[in-house]
Amino acid sequence: MDAPTRAHEIDEMLAERSIAKVLHSYARGIDRLDLALVRNCYWPDATDDHGGYTGGVDGFIEFVDRALQRFERTNHFCGNMLIDVNLAEHEARAETYCVAYHRMRDTDGKELDMTAGLRYVDRFEERQGEWRIQRRVCAYDWRRVDYVDGDGGFADAYVRGLRSADDIVYRILD
Repeated sequence: MDAPTRAHEIDEMLAERSIAKVLHSYARGIDRLDLALVRNCYWPDATDDHGGYTGGVDGFIEFVDRALQRFERTNHFCGNMLIDVNLAEHEARAETYCVAYHRMRDTDGKELDMTAGLRYVDRFEERQGEWRIQRRVCAYDWRRVDYVDGDGGFADAYVRGLRSADDIVYRILD
């Protein structure tokens, strides 16, 4: 097999960068409740297996909208990403480690944090120069729940993240 050319290596790097941007956009969309952004990470005929839901992207968006309502805040941190691109087949495989933080209240109103370690295992497709998720399976590795000590808050002077288009990120990027 011939060694890849410099142009081929650059094309692979650009594809990896595009795929990483989709993965990071997904995390932003979930944490800001920007479901249009989440939907745009998937091809319309994509499937998602999140454990509590397995099926098409439209059903996934409905599922995740309901699921996220029980949390006051979420924060998804994407770590290790291993992205294998097959330019000839216009597809890629990606494994992305994620730590997902969820602030919520128990039935007595006490704040708690549910933290999960998981991996997004994805098959991406490139169509007309654009990379999106075609198939996703979430592999859950661990989970823990901790009660929040103290009031868990910030002073009024701090800019707080919002789960809406009113979040600071959307104003800064305008």
